[in-house]
Amino acid sequence: MPELKLQQSRLDGRFDIIECLGRGSYAEIYVAHDNAAADGAPETVVIKALNIFLQDTPEHDLEHTLIANFQNEAVALDRVRHPNIINRLGHGTAIDLAGTTFHYIVLEYLSGGDMSALARQQALSIERTLFYLEQVCSGLAYAHECGVIHRDIKPQNLLLTADREVVKIADFGVARLEATEGAITRVGTNIYSAPEHNPLVQTGSLDLGAIAAGREHLTPAADIYSLAKTTYTLLAGESPRRFAQHAIQSLPAGVSEHYWSAPLLKVLQKATQIRPSDRYQTVPEFWYAFSDAAMPPTRMLGATPDEVRHRPTSDLTIEPEGFSEAPPRPRFEPVNAPATPAALGYAEEAAAKRPKIVVPVSALPKVRSREGGSSAKARISALPDTARNEKVAESRARHRRRPVTERRLRPWVAAAILIGLFAFMLLATHKYVTTRWNPFVRVPQMTEVFVIGREGVTTTDVNLRPDASSGKAPIGVAEAGSRVKILSAEDNWYEIQVLEHGRPKTNPFLSDRGWINKRFVKFD
Repeated sequence: MPELKLQQSRLDGRFDIIECLGRGSYAEIYVAHDNAAADGAPETVVIKALNIFLQDTPEHDLEHTLIANFQNEAVALDRVRHPNIINRLGHGTAIDLAGTTFHYIVLEYLSGGDMSALARQQALSIERTLFYLEQVCSGLAYAHECGVIHRDIKPQNLLLTADREVVKIADFGVARLEATEGAITRVGTNIYSAPEHNPLVQTGSLDLGAIAAGREHLTPAADIYSLAKTTYTLLAGESPRRFAQHAIQSLPAGVSEHYWSAPLLKVLQKATQIRPSDRYQTVPEFWYAFSDAAMPPTRMLGATPDEVRHRPTSDLTIEPEGFSEAPPRPRFEPVNAPATPAALGYAEEAAAKRPKIVVPVSALPKVRSREGGSSAKARISALPDTARNEKVAESRARHRRRPVTERRLRPWVAAAILIGLFAFMLLATHKYVTTRWNPFVRVPQMTEVFVIGREGVTTTDVNLRPDASSGKAPIGVAEAGSRVKILSAEDNWYEIQVLEHGRPKTNPFLSDRGWINKRFVKFD
C-alpha cells in the first residue's frame, strides 16, 4: 500500500503538513498549517490528496474516473458555497518526498469531529437534533437549487466546528452536478444510500417498479432518503442497519416512548420509501414535516403560526451572502499524461504547469497531547516563528560565548556518535547476513527450515484453516496487509500466527493462528 510521503514536509511552498487524519480507498486527508494565509483566513487547513496508487496501480479507465470524481468534488464545492457546506480554499498538483505525483484540494479544517462520533457518545435530544438538522437542510436545499445532488449524505460526512455549534456538509466526491446527465450508478453507503443508486441489488423481493424508477433521472429525493436515515442515527444513537435498502418501520424502545416518536416515525417512514415518487420531493418539504411533527401536543394560547413553526420557509431558500470569490477552477489530468492547453480550456491555465515538489521541513516540532497521542492543535500552536528565532540566534551568537565545559565535551560527544554509528553498521551487517545472505536457502531440502520463524505480510484477505487443507471450515481471517509469523510448513501451506491485523477484527473470538496457502504470503 504505497502511501504518500508527506509527513513533516512543506507543500506548494506554504502548507506545512502536520499529521494524517485518515485514509480512504483512494484519498489521504492531512491537516496542515498555511504559512501564507491572508488576514482573517484560517491558518489551519485540510489537504485532501488523491492517491490513485493507494490500492494498486489502476487501469487507465479507472485512473480517469478517479481523477474526474476528484475534480467533480472541487467543481461541486465551488457551485454550492454556503455557510453549512465545507469551503474549498485551493487546489494543485505536487510530487511527494518519494517522487509520486498526486493531485490535491485544500479545504477548511473543522476540528469538532463528525455527527457519527457525536451520536455514538449519546443519542441526541429532539431539540439538539432539530438544531443540527435545520443547518443540514439549509445547506442541502441550497445545493439542490444549484443543481447538485450529494448522493452520500451520512453522519460521517456532516462535520462540526470546534464549538460544535455549526455543522457543515462535506465529501462531494460522488456528487451529481446535473441530475439529468448519465445513468444512475452505485454510490454511497449501503445503510444510508437510496435504493435507486443500486436498483438491481436489494435485500428484499424484486420490485420492478423500483427498478424502473432507478432508470429515471436522479432527483433530490435520493438525498432526502439518506437524510432521513441520518436523522434516525442522531435520535437513536445507532445506525439504521436493520432498515438498509428498506423504509424505516420503527424506532428503538428508548426513543419510542417520547410524545414526538409516533409523528416523527411517519415522517421518516415516508422519506425512506423505496419509490422516489412516494417520498418528500424537496428538502424544505421534509424539514417542515419533521419540525411540525416534533412540536409539543399543546401550544401556548395566542401563539401565531410563525411563532410555533421552528423556522420560516424563506430561510431555507435564501441565497447565502458574504462569501469570497471561489478559487480558480481546477483541471486535473492523469499522472502519466501531461496536460495540454487544449485540454485545460481555462484562460488562467493557458499553459500546463509543472507539479510542485514537496520539500522536507525539519523545523516542525513533535508535540504530544496529554493522552500520549499527536495533537493537531498542540502542533499548530507550537509552530516556530522562524523570523524571530533567527534574530534571537544571531543575537546570542554575537553577545554570548559558549561555556568552556561545553567546548571540552564536544570531542567526546562526537566520538560517542561515531562509535554508535559503527555499532549500528555492525548490527545491520549481522542482520543482513543472517537473514538474507544464506547459501543454505538455495538448497531445496533446507528452504522450509529457514522459512520457519520468518515474518511476512498477507497479500489479500485469506481464511485461516485448522489444518493444511481447504476442506474444513475457516477458524479465523488474516486481512490484507496483516503481519504474520511462519510457525511451520507443509506442502503448499504455512501455519502462521497473526501478529498484527491489516484492519480491526470484526469478530474478536476468531482465532489468530491457522493454516494458509503459501501464495498469499509475501516476505519482507
